[in-house]
Amino acid sequence: MKRDLEVYLVRHGQTEFNAAARLQGQADSPLTAAGAAAAYDLGVKLRGELREPPFAAAFCSTLARTRTTAQAILRGAGCPDLPIRELADLREYGFGRFEGQPAEVLYRHLSDLLGLPDTATLLQRYRHGSSNLFAELLSRTEAGCETEAAFTDRLWRGMNHVAEHSPAQGRVLVVSHGMAIVALIKSLNPNAILYKSPPNVAVSRLHFDGTRWQIVAVAAPDTGSRP
Repeated sequence: MKRDLEVYLVRHGQTEFNAAARLQGQADSPLTAAGAAAAYDLGVKLRGELREPPFAAAFCSTLARTRTTAQAILRGAGCPDLPIRELADLREYGFGRFEGQPAEVLYRHLSDLLGLPDTATLLQRYRHGSSNLFAELLSRTEAGCETEAAFTDRLWRGMNHVAEHSPAQGRVLVVSHGMAIVALIKSLNPNAILYKSPPNVAVSRLHFDGTRWQIVAVAAPDTGSRP
């Protein structure tokens, strides 16, 4: 079936864990006031750029920070009553016992596993790697952590659900997570983005024609966020 969907793939707004440099994954924390305001402002901006109605459907993960972000975007965009479907397959990568801890705890752990001198070396290797070094190591050493392939397959199940449950054409809002967005984009074009999350509420865009997904635009990496 011929489709003409443009998906606005948005990272959730800044959370309290983001602001405190704590690892989030499938744990959750509320948006900060700045994070909620930025999501609303994005909606206002998109309403001005896209005209009404800006979105034909809206989706998010089952983690509360994405629903709160989607709600704020839709309020700003002038369509607060558009239903938001929650999909577990769009959740972030799970970091197991490291979730909620300072991100540096995980970085030091992985640096030690690899025998690296410091976490800066680890992050440089991760950012520019040909595969997700974090997922590679964690899936081998931590119970319940996904391989990169399993993570990416799960995310595409979610995106295919988005396509199946959206109108045949139009713009669709999908609010997900930093590593999730990177994984989706890299699976379409490994050179399109580094292994580095886009900024909070940054927008990447994908197009689906009923047969294949293509990248329309990629948000620049966040110079401050980790991973």
